[in-house]
Amino acid sequence: MNKKLQLTWLAPDERIEVKKFYRQHMPYARLLQKESVCVLTQTAPNLDSCDEIDSVAEITSSKTICSKIIASARIRPIGQLAILTGMLVHPDFRGQGVGHKLMDELSPVISDGKTYIFALAHLVGFYSQHGFCAVSSAPNDIQQLFLKYQDSDKELVLMGLTP
Repeated sequence: MNKKLQLTWLAPDERIEVKKFYRQHMPYARLLQKESVCVLTQTAPNLDSCDEIDSVAEITSSKTICSKIIASARIRPIGQLAILTGMLVHPDFRGQGVGHKLMDELSPVISDGKTYIFALAHLVGFYSQHGFCAVSSAPNDIQQLFLKYQDSDKELVLMGLTP
């Protein structure tokens, strides 16, 4: 099957499908208007999963082209800084390098060294491969937000992108 991966940044009025994607696979996630949202989609002729809620189908000449959201991420501005948040790979595509592909595509956007992430402990190694390292503190706005999220039941690690 001919598969193509494509990164797309979504305007606020184009987020219906990605909201469904998050609702299905990361129900606690809340998309904010001020966040930049991107999706990595897979396009293939007659993709079997065309009827899934996180898919879009287009009819072109003699065949149906389906575009399925396979990963998404959000960048939340915090003053002059940013948080990479809500990174999500569809369960059917985990362990196939999709997360690495998404991080590679995001690299030009976050490479200024002003981006932080609140990583789940088991993903520290993954983010380390993409230039993030654990930090003990961050600028106040980031630090306060991290402390707020740290109260949840998941173990989080504050990581900053090394410029």
